[in-house]
Amino acid sequence: MIRWRRERIAFAISGGGARGAIQVGMLKALLEQGIRPDFIVGTSVGAWNGGWLAQGASVERIEQLARVWRNVNSRTLNVIWWRAARNLVRRRPFLYEGDGMTRLIAANITRQTFKDLDIPFHAVTIDLTDGRKAVFSSGPLAPAVLASSAIPGMFPPVIIDGHQYVDGGGVDPTGLETAVELGAKKVYVLNCGYSGRLSAPLRSMNTIMDHAFQVAAQHRIESTVRDLARYAEIIHLRPNAGFLKHSMDFTLTEQYLEAGYRHVWETLGGNRRGRRVAGVSPAAVAAPAPATA
Repeated sequence: MIRWRRERIAFAISGGGARGAIQVGMLKALLEQGIRPDFIVGTSVGAWNGGWLAQGASVERIEQLARVWRNVNSRTLNVIWWRAARNLVRRRPFLYEGDGMTRLIAANITRQTFKDLDIPFHAVTIDLTDGRKAVFSSGPLAPAVLASSAIPGMFPPVIIDGHQYVDGGGVDPTGLETAVELGAKKVYVLNCGYSGRLSAPLRSMNTIMDHAFQVAAQHRIESTVRDLARYAEIIHLRPNAGFLKHSMDFTLTEQYLEAGYRHVWETLGGNRRGRRVAGVSPAAVAAPAPATA
């Protein structure tokens, strides 16, 4: 008797800061369609969303994650301008201490180790000490998620076993490369980056730097998708949300949740404009303002 082996499915969840709320909407729609991963790879904010999902993949849990996202802002993360100014004056190697991020992860990533998770999970980081990509798949969970989220220059590196680790977006922005290396034959890439063509010139240093980084990251992602398409079926989910703002601007969480949710239904499940994320009113997403800062 011939037994057919099902192809391994992975979710590769990208970085993107505050735009990570888009991924929450996408995850809810994927789970509603019965699409569940055999394993998850997360980079930066994707490691946080992926770590949450790995604790239990259900629509109800994703709705809980959406509620967490609605309460995240610059104050909960302790990302306040005067702290950045103070650290610049003191010539510290980061703008923010990262204590807010540490508390947020500790409060929501409650499983102690990777082996305690319901779904295998892998967090992508950069090992500054060895100068290479480092993927955490075992050991304590929260420090690995924190390391994957430690944006260089913005937050301090995370020390694990004497090595310095930072955000993995510079080596694998979506986690797709890692997912294929780990044997996935079908990968859903949850990409929340890049705002596309601007409606007006950028006028501040941080938005110019942020947008330039996003453009560079998206070019790399598109190249990686093309290169790896011979090895795996890749479903690249990237909402065309022209109202994206700076990666640390949390004022559009509701719009992001809805954009991700609708994109998956319209891409994979037909045009389901009548559906919406629980708790988001149609008026809240009717006419988002484009980014002009």
